[in-house]
Amino acid sequence: MDRLQDFRRAVVGLGPSESPMELRGPVLPLPIAPAGSQEAETVAILENYFEVVNTVTESIEDIYHTLREMSRKHEQAMETINVEKCDAIRNEISEMDNNINESMQRACQGVEKMNELTKQLKDTPANECKFAGVIRLEENQRRYMFQKLSTVIETVQKQQLKAEKNYLSQTERRIKIAYTNPDGTTLDDDTVQQLATQVMKAGATSAIFQQSKDVLAQMLETRNDIYRIEMSMRSLNRLFSDMAILVEEQGNMMDVILRNIDSAKTYMEKSHEELRQARAYQQSSRRKLMCMLLISAVIIGLFVTAGLLGSLL
Repeated sequence: MDRLQDFRRAVVGLGPSESPMELRGPVLPLPIAPAGSQEAETVAILENYFEVVNTVTESIEDIYHTLREMSRKHEQAMETINVEKCDAIRNEISEMDNNINESMQRACQGVEKMNELTKQLKDTPANECKFAGVIRLEENQRRYMFQKLSTVIETVQKQQLKAEKNYLSQTERRIKIAYTNPDGTTLDDDTVQQLATQVMKAGATSAIFQQSKDVLAQMLETRNDIYRIEMSMRSLNRLFSDMAILVEEQGNMMDVILRNIDSAKTYMEKSHEELRQARAYQQSSRRKLMCMLLISAVIIGLFVTAGLLGSLL
């Protein structure tokens, strides 16, 4: 509610208005007060202050109007496929963004000037007492305008975040459609989000996405090279792991062979000893056989001799 108009009416004796006037409505002409009077001085102060209020109000209205136009332009940019038209729309959006920043700066300067005008009325205790009602109304008016300015700034930030989110989502969808992994599989969500974020940081938003394919292709090529290097490293890792297993198995086999060699050596020593014993047994049996044959021949000879002697006798 704007009570400034009521106060201006009351200063010149017209009384409060029945319907408070909005900030965006037309400004009522000030009734003429006697020159040099306190009423005339008050009217001049309020006139100067109200001009600043109108400037802030117009700036805020310009911001809201530009925001509505910018929202429509963002929708057109996302729906447009033609590159040249997208560039034109993006240029218009950039100009609107500059206009919003300028209007916001004017509004902030206006609110600051409102505060300075109120401080000027407090330069001396006499003036502060003299214009107590004006000071109170100006402070209320400044708080009201500051609240409106804070609201419009918050609205601008929300719309910027919304537009950025929409562009990011559209970029992610286009990346999923246009590109795949080196093995032909679909890009996962984390990779797509990372690539889309890089594209957004590089300025390749939805509107200039068509012209930024080289940038995206280069990033994807780099990513694919890293992916291939990673796969090669994994293959080498598997190869070294297999080689380590083979070496370990060969080591186990060598241990078995060494144990077999030791066992064979032991068996060879035992067999050599047994062969020596067998040779000794063989030589001993031969000697016994020769002795037995000799004894048998002697016995046979004795029998033959005895037979011959018996036949002669």
